[in-house]
Amino acid sequence: MWFIIIFLTMTIFTIKILHGWQRPSMFPPGPRGLPIVGNILDVKRLVDETKFYSHAWCRLADIYGPIVGLKLGISEPLIIVSGKDAVVEMMGRPEFDGRPDGFIHRFRTGGERRGVLFTDGDIWRDQRRFALRTLKEFGFGKVTMEDIILNDAISLTSTIESLAKLGPITNLYNITSIAVLNSLWTLIAGSRYDLQNPKLTEILSVVNDLTRNSNATGGILTHLPFLRYIIPGLTGFTVLDQRLARMWQFFGSEITRHKQTRTHGEIRDFIDVYLAEMDSKQSNPTVSSFNEEQLIGVVKDLFTAGVETTNNTIGFIITYLVAKQDVQRKVYEEIERVLGKEVLPRTEYKNRLPYLNATIAEVSRLANVGPTSIPHRAMTDSTLLGYKIKKNYTLLANLRSVHMDEQHWGDPKEFRPERFINDKGEYIEDPWLIPFGLGRRKCLGEILARNSVFLFTACLLQKFQFVLSPEHPDPILDGLDGFTIAPPNLSVIAIKRNDCLIFH
Repeated sequence: MWFIIIFLTMTIFTIKILHGWQRPSMFPPGPRGLPIVGNILDVKRLVDETKFYSHAWCRLADIYGPIVGLKLGISEPLIIVSGKDAVVEMMGRPEFDGRPDGFIHRFRTGGERRGVLFTDGDIWRDQRRFALRTLKEFGFGKVTMEDIILNDAISLTSTIESLAKLGPITNLYNITSIAVLNSLWTLIAGSRYDLQNPKLTEILSVVNDLTRNSNATGGILTHLPFLRYIIPGLTGFTVLDQRLARMWQFFGSEITRHKQTRTHGEIRDFIDVYLAEMDSKQSNPTVSSFNEEQLIGVVKDLFTAGVETTNNTIGFIITYLVAKQDVQRKVYEEIERVLGKEVLPRTEYKNRLPYLNATIAEVSRLANVGPTSIPHRAMTDSTLLGYKIKKNYTLLANLRSVHMDEQHWGDPKEFRPERFINDKGEYIEDPWLIPFGLGRRKCLGEILARNSVFLFTACLLQKFQFVLSPEHPDPILDGLDGFTIAPPNLSVIAIKRNDCLIFH
């Protein structure tokens, strides 16, 4: 009797495995994979070969075409979308505007879907609309926001000047990250941090570790979440749990401080406005998504997304200009011609600095700080370029494939800012450059990010020439892989512009 039960159980289990292994009709092409683990080993092999997940996606697109279907563990299939036409269509269709709802996507915000990055539906619309409206009221994209950025840029140049007297700077990335964050943190929490603040340095280190040790697929805890019970250490679950707890505590304590110091009728920052919104919703009998846990999730998303991509872009700009001194010279000569040495850069001068804009655009294209979109989820059964995309499939837009398209760019691997300059010497935008994504899920912090990158870069290059320290090898311009791409670790010498300049 027991033999029959065990036999039947194993038979059903085997049939289920084999059925799940089969590729459904009209499923996008891709490597066949293995039962249970699916294409996990295929992806690992490609990443080992190419060193980057985004490079692996491009390799798959070269083999199978613009729509590639992968099965990773027991999670829903992952669809890699490459090439401009396919990416534009996918990101512009509302039925693909959802976000994945796996274990890791809930665990990152206390076990529920919270915040603005990994939510969808009514919660996402309400939280995004509120965040955009509130940040704009506090100067998001306005002159007051510009003044905040400039103040932090000036503080950064002063700090770099002091550090430069001690020799090569090895922690430029950490210094700029706090300066970049202060602009956003002023709006969110109404306060600034000293560039050497140990508390903020620690939390930024946690954010950096989380980003470097994750990728857009969600990792093994998304594909095989039950492994956290069996091998929590090997899967990274133990460390992830500790890091997320530290972040949740950091933001939670900030919100507690706001609640304790609030004065009726006084609105100081984003957190105060959110707390007031929570108070107004208490008298409303309808269920509201505005609560303290949701606030922590929103602040956490604004914090991590706001500092990571902007700071990485600035870091890559310094990296490329250290390696390409001729471009750095041209940028400085333009800044000196338009602004001189004392006039502060402002967005009103942006159109008069075409080569600086072109350089920023070329770094954004070539560095691919955000090489893919944040994962999307199909909200309904649909089709994409003739392939069936079932509800809850995860879709990933391969932005790198657009930025490195040889047919459009001609020489995509070359660092050439001139590709964004027309015959009249004017900066021209190219619709193939989409570092902030497209559609309704486009980055909500685009205005702040663009202004921050422009103003910080202009201020830094107005005051300093950056060169590699003599003992430092040539930088590896590809950077470091993760959920975003980070610039390589550099040791640089910052030379004040009124000192002796040496251009190579």
